[in-house]
Amino acid sequence: MLRLVLLLAVAALLAEPGFALAAPVVRVGQQLMVGAAEQDGVASFRGIAYARPPVGALRWKAPQPLPKRRGRVDATRFGPACPQSDGNTRWYRNVAAAMGAAPERIAGPEHMGEDCLYLNVWTADPRAQTRGRGRPVMVWIHGGSNENGYGHEPNYHGAQLARRGVVVVSLNYRLGLLGFFAHPALGRDASGQQGLLDQVAALRWIKAHIGRFGGDPANVTLFGESAGGTNIAALAAMPETRSLFARLIIQSGYLAPDGVMRADAAVRFALGLTAEDETAASLRAMPWPSIVALQQAKLPGHFYAPVAKWPPRLAVPILIGSNAAEYLMYLPKDEAGQASGLQAELAGFAPEQAARITSLLGRKPASLAERLEAVSAAKAFHCPSARAADAAADPRAFVYRFEQVRPGPHGLGAYHGAEIPYVFDTEDRWLTSDASDQKLAQAMQAYWVNFARSGDPNGPGLPVWPRWQKASATVLALGETPSAKPMPQAELCALLNPVP
Repeated sequence: MLRLVLLLAVAALLAEPGFALAAPVVRVGQQLMVGAAEQDGVASFRGIAYARPPVGALRWKAPQPLPKRRGRVDATRFGPACPQSDGNTRWYRNVAAAMGAAPERIAGPEHMGEDCLYLNVWTADPRAQTRGRGRPVMVWIHGGSNENGYGHEPNYHGAQLARRGVVVVSLNYRLGLLGFFAHPALGRDASGQQGLLDQVAALRWIKAHIGRFGGDPANVTLFGESAGGTNIAALAAMPETRSLFARLIIQSGYLAPDGVMRADAAVRFALGLTAEDETAASLRAMPWPSIVALQQAKLPGHFYAPVAKWPPRLAVPILIGSNAAEYLMYLPKDEAGQASGLQAELAGFAPEQAARITSLLGRKPASLAERLEAVSAAKAFHCPSARAADAAADPRAFVYRFEQVRPGPHGLGAYHGAEIPYVFDTEDRWLTSDASDQKLAQAMQAYWVNFARSGDPNGPGLPVWPRWQKASATVLALGETPSAKPMPQAELCALLNPVP
């Protein structure tokens, strides 16, 4: 009788308006992942370990498989971010200040530590697929120069994309000298690929378990920005990733020749940072804050290039592009610094070639800063993206140019990273916006999800996005109204190729 009364009471409670349904639960092996119910039927599962913590004797080793575990796992909280400086926080604060917001509103990661190999899942259908195929899976690889960043930054929450019928996964990977270190004292552990191998381990976990969250393990799209895009290109060249993904989206990936390192160069780089008598034991005994402090002292603002094959041969459908003003926010503010920067960018070219580049830059009225930005961004982002599309083994290659500029006198243009809130539809409160920004966000999400579903971004109600053809060099300009047009930097890229 008591049991019947309790059941009736629970039924009455469930009937009450506004009652929150029970937390979503997914079985992974012998564990029950207890997630959180978000709005509009989306469930999130946060802070799921995908490898053993790389601590102690496991520091710098390739990620190790998790032991078999049983029981319930609280998957409602994000895991710690990997050790890093406050570089990403400062970047967000600089953008906020330019937008007229209080920088102190931007907080960094709540927790940080070497036990950081965790991933997060957003899905609108957290049920194992037993019949037919599951939903397309989109795996986000964050940027931050491989020095900073984490998979659960506010801009990377995947609920909005999940509502469009995909399963979204974000992940952490080792950064800086903990993730891209090739010191010979470490012997075979000194791969310089630790961070990349973390990403491989996460992809293996996804292939094995994402079906339990409603995803299709045979239809995985990697998407990432900046260093995340670099890593995706490097992953594509690794034999370990065969069958782990079906499509690639590279947003402002740094694909210049120095975006990766050879193994011998990585060893020389590591030796230049440490004492001659350094040993594996002394390196592993260093507290991680000391390693981050070493990075800040000797390598401020450094891009940690992974050891990888180059150039990448992208053998699957790709969607790739860059932003119109990638480098504008990073340029020197004074004319002397800008003149020196432009001179440095042209220094590797023969005098007649440099003269042709200078002449091309002078055809339209442009400030010194604009000319420097044009060359810098073309060499680092625009031209390498086009070359990657040229070399793609699969004919389904689509190239974009993001041109949307937020309203207001911030002076950032379509800055590096500006496209991310549109892709995820995570409108930060400090970003100025108007109706055109929301319209573009809806279009970009549709393009990205369509591509993840079929390898073609086109769909009903969207302006046509033509495939990349080297001869025509047509890109989709992502602005207030997306439209196809010739790549603006095509002539400049012809002069900058080959890159010195």
